[in-house]
Amino acid sequence: MRRARLGPIAIALAVLGAAVPAAAPLRAGGGADDDKPKVPQDDCNPRSPTTPLTVVYEPYWCPLCIEEKLQKPEARDLQMMQKPVAKVAEQLSIKKEDWIAIQTPHYKIFSTLGPTTSKYNDSVYARFDLDRLKKIQPGIAFGPEGAKLTAHQRLHLYHIRLERQYAHFSALTNNTQPNLGMPGIFEIYLFADYTQHHDFVDRYIGGRNDKGGVQWHIQDKPNFLLLSVAESIVAQQVARGDGALANHVFHNTAHLLIDGYNNYFRETPAWIEEGLGHYYERRENTRWNNFCWAEGKPPTDFTKPDWEAIIFTLVRRDRDSPFAQWCEKLQPGELTGIENGLSWSIVKWLIDTEPIRFTKILEPMDDLQRNLKPAELIQDAFGCSSSVLYQRWREYVLKEYAGK
Repeated sequence: MRRARLGPIAIALAVLGAAVPAAAPLRAGGGADDDKPKVPQDDCNPRSPTTPLTVVYEPYWCPLCIEEKLQKPEARDLQMMQKPVAKVAEQLSIKKEDWIAIQTPHYKIFSTLGPTTSKYNDSVYARFDLDRLKKIQPGIAFGPEGAKLTAHQRLHLYHIRLERQYAHFSALTNNTQPNLGMPGIFEIYLFADYTQHHDFVDRYIGGRNDKGGVQWHIQDKPNFLLLSVAESIVAQQVARGDGALANHVFHNTAHLLIDGYNNYFRETPAWIEEGLGHYYERRENTRWNNFCWAEGKPPTDFTKPDWEAIIFTLVRRDRDSPFAQWCEKLQPGELTGIENGLSWSIVKWLIDTEPIRFTKILEPMDDLQRNLKPAELIQDAFGCSSSVLYQRWREYVLKEYAGK
C-alpha cells in the first residue's frame, strides 16, 4: 500500500513586495535581490528556453460555466474518489452551495476556497495566468495590484496554474502519455478549512498526519494520485493570501507529477522528488518555501529566500554533505534540512543546463527488470558516479553563485 506523504507547510520568508505594474516588460525566472519576483516573460519550454511553453487548458467541464452560459451545455456525472462528486461532498457534510468541482485536461479539482485577490507579485507568471483566465472568465477586472476573483474564478485560476505546471513537466520529460502514464486522472482537493481537509483524509485515507498537504495513491483500478490541502493551515502557519497557498500547491503537485511519471510503480529518489518540489515553487516566487521535513519546519540554514547565497557559503566552507551519503534516500522526510536546499540547487542546475540528461535519470526508474538504484540512475544517464556529478555541481556553484 502506498504510504501517504505529509506535504510541506510553506514557510513565510518575507512580506509581500510591491505589485508588478501591468505594463512592465517581463523576464522569467526567480526572485530578485530585494526579494520581489523578477518581472518575467511568459513560461517557456524547459528544453528550449526561448520557445514559449504551450499550455493546454481546454477542453474543460464546469457546471457553473455552463450555468453562466460561458460553455455549451454538457451533461456529465463527474466522478471523484471513484464515486459521483456530489456524494463526496455529502459524505464530508459540505453544503451544495459551498463547493465547486471541475474537470480540466489533466485534473479533476474540488474546491471550497472562497473569493480572493490574486496579486501580480504572487508569482512571476501571475499576470500571464490572469490573462489566460480572462479568456475563459471574461468578467474579471484588473486593478493596479491584481484582480479580485470570485470563488468560481479562483478555482479556474488554479485550473490555469496546474495545467501550466503539467505542461512544463510534460515538456521537460518529453512525456506525452495521457496523465503522464497514470491510468486515472490526477485529483486535487482545495479545502478552505482544515476541518474539511481532516475529514477527507480521515474518511478516504485514514490515520495520517494531516497538518499539511497529503498525497495519496488510490490503487483500485483505474489507479490515480490525489492531493488534499487546506488554506486555513497555510494562513495560520504562514500568511494569508493566495500566493502562499499557490506555492504550497505547486510544491505538492510536483510530487504527484514525478510519482505519476510512467505510472506509479516505485519510490522516486528523495533528492529528485524534493528538488522538483522546491524547483516548481521557487520558479513562481522565492518568498514561500515548503519542506517535507520536520513537519514542515524550515531548516535553520534556509530561513531566508536567497538560497544561492546560502548554498554558496555551505559549499565554499565545505559544509555540504557528500552527495553519495544521501542520494540513495527514497523518502523526502529522510533528507536533512541542508540536503533539502542542496536538492533544489542540483535539480535546478540539471534542468537549466542538461534537461535531456536529467530526463534520462528518470526514464529507467520504472524499468523493474534493471531496478537501478539512485546512484546507478546517475551513472546510466551521465556516465559518471554521483560523486563526480556532485563535484561538477560544486564547481558550478562556486562560479555562478558567487556574489549573489
